[in-house]
Formats: sequence, structure tokens, C-alpha cells
Amino acid sequence: MLFRFKPAVDLCLLFRLPPAALRLLDDGPRVSEALERFTGSGHLAEARRLLAYALDKRDAVWWAYLSAREAIRHREVPPEHLRALEVAREWVNDPTDANRARCKRMIAECGTTSMAGILCFAVWLSGGSISPTPLRHVEPRSHLCGKLCGVVVYLASVHFDAGRFKNYLRHFLSVGTAIARGECPWG
Repeated sequence: MLFRFKPAVDLCLLFRLPPAALRLLDDGPRVSEALERFTGSGHLAEARRLLAYALDKRDAVWWAYLSAREAIRHREVPPEHLRALEVAREWVNDPTDANRARCKRMIAECGTTSMAGILCFAVWLSGGSISPTPLRHVEPRSHLCGKLCGVVVYLASVHFDAGRFKNYLRHFLSVGTAIARGECPWG
């Protein structure tokens, strides 16, 4: 997987690192090594961000989807949020502009602060024009999909029990790493 060979420093430029986490990158590790270092030293937020940016967009959406689905198993959410999550899953399996547009419509139903709404927003920003008019093609910034997927994973980790979110975040990081290794195929 290309994931193992990407330089972590390049992706870490997309977000702020505390000095202690930054020192873990002094020797220019690849993403997989940087993830291990961040996780092992308790820099879970940095590991989550790095992984979200390092994954292919479909893999990042799949990771966020799996995290959100696991979180909502433990606490009820409105039915429109369930529908939105499934629309995002359909885009993962069939990344067409039509499915991306369906995700855009679900944002209004779920809002931009819910896991489902943010996940649909990530899909909308995954690529293709985001212009309100078909006459002008406007591509989203390439890192925005990953950034929003990382937010969904964070929200999923606090959804269970905010006091134990680090345990859940570690679990979700292991799921994301498995996705990066090709061990959790889309479905």
C-alpha cells in the first residue's frame, strides 16, 4: 500500500502539531511509523488527523462510516442520520457524482454538526465540482474530505462515553490502520 511509503511530515503540514509530537518526526518517518509513534506516545489526536489525511478518500470515508456506525449502535440517533450514513456508504461502493449529490442533499437534513451530516459533507468535498452552477467547475481542496472524516472519527469516539474517548479512539485508529492495510474491504 502507498500508505506505508508516504512521508508523514508532508501530511502533518496540514495541521498543527504540539512540539512533543513534532519531535517524533525529526527523522522523517513514513506515515505508518509516525502513526505508531503518535499512538505509542499518547498523541492520539495527531494520529487520527494523520491517518485521515493519509488514507485514500474512499478509505477515509469508509473509516469514518465504520466508526460512526459503531458509535450509534450504543446510542440512538434520528432516522435521517441513519439514512445519511447509508447514502455515504453507497458512495463508497459506487463513487458517482449522483451518489455524491445525494450526500449533499443529506447535509441539510442532518445538519453540519452531526456525525452523519459531517460524513456526507466529506463525501461532497471528496472531488468533483462543488459549484452551485454547472457552468463553473470548482474543485474542493484535496485535504478537506480527510479532515472531515477525522472529525467524524473523533465524534464517534466521544459519542460512547466522553470520559473514555481515548479508549474508543485507539480502537478506531486500529480500524483505520486495518483499512489502510486493505484488511477491511468496502461493503
